[in-house]
Amino acid sequence: MKFTTVFVATLFSAALALPRYIPRDSSFLKQNGEAAIALNNQFKSLTVNSSCTAGENACVNGEFAQCVNGAFVLTSCGTGEVCAALPLVNSEGTSITCATQAQVNSRIAATGATSASNATSSASPSNATSAPPCMSTLASASAVAIAPSSTAAASTANASDAQSSFTLLSSLVQTGFSQNGTEDSSPEPGEIASVTSTNNFINFCATVNLPLTNGTQVASGSCNPAPMGVMPNVNNTPTAKFVYPANLDTVKANTTFTVVLAIDHLDTGFFVNPATNYFAAPQMVNETTGNVMGHSHVVIERLTALNQTTPTNPTKFSFFKGLNDVAVNGTLSTVVTGGVPAGVYRLASINAAANHQPILASVAQHGAIDDMVYFMAE
Repeated sequence: MKFTTVFVATLFSAALALPRYIPRDSSFLKQNGEAAIALNNQFKSLTVNSSCTAGENACVNGEFAQCVNGAFVLTSCGTGEVCAALPLVNSEGTSITCATQAQVNSRIAATGATSASNATSSASPSNATSAPPCMSTLASASAVAIAPSSTAAASTANASDAQSSFTLLSSLVQTGFSQNGTEDSSPEPGEIASVTSTNNFINFCATVNLPLTNGTQVASGSCNPAPMGVMPNVNNTPTAKFVYPANLDTVKANTTFTVVLAIDHLDTGFFVNPATNYFAAPQMVNETTGNVMGHSHVVIERLTALNQTTPTNPTKFSFFKGLNDVAVNGTLSTVVTGGVPAGVYRLASINAAANHQPILASVAQHGAIDDMVYFMAE
């Protein structure tokens, strides 16, 4: 039986305040309430051993359940909360979420629903509005709950609580995002208006027809909803310089050589699985050093001549290597086994945060974070 939902969210108490979310003239509210009652009744018969289909979300023994490889994986709700189906208040449908039992009861009661007698068909798998779990937070912006600062502070006693919640804390809403930049009385020539948002762009990927990045490298293009993350103090902006080959050096063709990269203000050795966690977490800064936690890469591309002005093809290169180790005496290195054929080459670094995203700097005007040199093989 499938119980996939439109919007999965763990809501703070204040976020469920009825006057804020329920439009009084919505004719679908009672139907949503009846559908929620029907789903909650069906959840009572589920166990951790119940069969399921990949992508299903449900409630099992009061815990939030997701179907992974044909079996339910349970996630406990917060203290005093239970998993339940709730009626949506801005559109037709239901959501599966964690809330207190009192919140569940009042949310359903506010719709006027008292039984599931008229909701059996709408709650069935064949008629349920569905979306993959990874798309669950891409509902319309009006479905996003924003917890007031005072309640958020009480409900998120530690960072782990905030990271398990699907509620946007009002203390994190960046009001500057609602300005498109044209308010400036003296814009620079060619300056364009920025895209704007009043909810931190948390549903931005719902506006484009692309799959979610979801930790994978999607060659055809994707949309990544992960936050950018922590940016270092301007004095901790990473920088790098090639020690060997240096610019305009000559190496022996088809002969093994070692690339050496000097690096500063990047805490190296932080490298996640690129197949499952690509761009999947924000950039992090080491609280002790103040440096970005990450790693580097080097790429060698063949050119037609030193003075080539035609852009290279980024899908074609002679050598590529991730430098995942901790720097030794401020340098990273890798061996180019067998060297490269005779010719002219460009060597570049690609410094990255732990999840492989390009380094983010705290200001727009800064020196180059990466280095690039040209060398010959003869």
